Amino acid sequence: MFKKIRDKINDATQQGMARGQQDFQRHAEQFRQAAAAQGHDITPQLPTPQLAAQAFRNLNADPDMAAFLALPMDEQLSQQRELQAYGTELRRLYDTCEPATLVIRELEPTGRKIAGQAQYTATLEVTRADGTTYGTVTSLIAPLATIQQYAPGTRHEARVDPADPAKVAVFGPIG
Repeated sequence: MFKKIRDKINDATQQGMARGQQDFQRHAEQFRQAAAAQGHDITPQLPTPQLAAQAFRNLNADPDMAAFLALPMDEQLSQQRELQAYGTELRRLYDTCEPATLVIRELEPTGRKIAGQAQYTATLEVTRADGTTYGTVTSLIAPLATIQQYAPGTRHEARVDPADPAKVAVFGPIG
C-alpha cells in the first residue's frame, strides 16, 4: 500500500516538474524575444537544484534580504519600484551625463533598507572633467556584500548631471 502511494506521489512530482520546465521554457523564449526586440541578448536558464540550494544558502547568509522577503507583497513591490527608480536614475546619469571622479569622504547608514539593500548617505568630493572640485551629499544604495568598496577615502568613477551638479552617480572604484 505504502509503495503504491509513494509511486503515485513520485509520478505526480515528475509530471509536475516536466510541466513546470515546459512552462519555464515557453516563458523564457517569450522573454528572450522581447529582450531581442530591444537589442539585448538574454536567455534565461532554468535553475539547477545546485543553484537553488546556493540561493537558499545565500538567503540565510543575508538577513536583510530574508527580512525583505518576509514583508507583505505590497510593501515588497513598493520597495522594488523604489530600487528600480534608483537604478533607472543611475543609468540615466551614466548614459547622458559628464564623466567625473570622486572621493568618498563619509559614508553613514541611514538605517533604512530598500529591497534588502542598505541605504547610505555619502559625502563626496567630486572632481569634474574640467578640474573643478566641489562637495556634495547623495544617497547610495548597496548590498552589504559590496559596501566595503565604498569605504571613506576610496576613489570612484562618477557621472555628474551638468544641469544639477548635486546629482552624482557613484560607479566603480578607481585603483
